[in-house]
Amino acid sequence: MQLSGELTFGNAHTLWESHSPSARGKTTIDVSAVTTVDSAGLALITALKRRAGPQCRVVGLTSKLAALAAAYDIESLF
Repeated sequence: MQLSGELTFGNAHTLWESHSPSARGKTTIDVSAVTTVDSAGLALITALKRRAGPQCRVVGLTSKLAALAAAYDIESLF
């Protein structure tokens, strides 16, 4: 699964609706093309990862996304 562009409060719900049905069983969520992320975007990524299952890994973390995950002390989820 590829996520790109903005992952923010303004579009997180819409992205959830469009991506969650196909998330089950995915092995990766590629976030390398994400340009803007806030806490809602981070929540979206973690929810999609949870929906995908324990085999799923988040790849392509940008430094901004990694810093946000560290600030929320959830970097171990990625």
